[in-house]
Amino acid sequence: MNMGRILNFRTIVILIFISLLSYGVYWVVISNIFKNNLLLQLAKNESISYKTINSSGFPTQIQTIINEFEIINSRNDIILIESKAIQLSIHPFDLSKVALKSNLISILVNKDNVVFDIDMNSILSVIFVDQNNLHNLNSAINNIKISGNEVFLANLDQVHIKINENSPQRFDINTKVNSARLETINSQNVSIEIKGALKLDNKVLNGSLNLLIKDLKTNEDIFNLPFNIKDNQVIFLFMNIFDLNKILFFL
Repeated sequence: MNMGRILNFRTIVILIFISLLSYGVYWVVISNIFKNNLLLQLAKNESISYKTINSSGFPTQIQTIINEFEIINSRNDIILIESKAIQLSIHPFDLSKVALKSNLISILVNKDNVVFDIDMNSILSVIFVDQNNLHNLNSAINNIKISGNEVFLANLDQVHIKINENSPQRFDINTKVNSARLETINSQNVSIEIKGALKLDNKVLNGSLNLLIKDLKTNEDIFNLPFNIKDNQVIFLFMNIFDLNKILFFL
């Protein structure tokens, strides 16, 4: 009787060991595939640079950390987007979702000799592919600070962004800023919504968006403005107000 119990115990231990070893091998294989695919995608874009890429997260996650990430304007070698570390994560048994996390991502935009500095703090985004192979993005950003030529312009809190691909290369956009302070508006606390639809074709965007700004105290509309995007040009009342090619060239 005792010998039978010992054999059963040994069998259980051996099975557990084999299961753990098998899972460890599976995790390493999937982790290497994920990392190699990421390296391949990064290598395709000459505007992207980074220092190192590390893998971690065993056993519950597969995490790849890109250190010293930068997107550089090849025309003038100016850094447009940078982050000290960007973490990409997937679940070992659900490869349809990729989570992106970063403590800080900085964006630099030059418009008519005005340099806009955009700092996004505490970013969590989830990119997933549905059953029809359409891509969707849900993103939450704790805070965004915007300045122009080192002058404060806006502070945005609790930013939520949803981009849903409802058909190939056609996207619904829904962005909400729960609380914002804008230097150009007398009201110190406002909410911001941007909704619309865009089509992306060979790095060219076309579509329309609507910008709604409300006073949080009175819930009254401050601005309700429609924008059109034609061939990467943002147009308001027949005026070209921004060229998206300045920030989309690296796609």
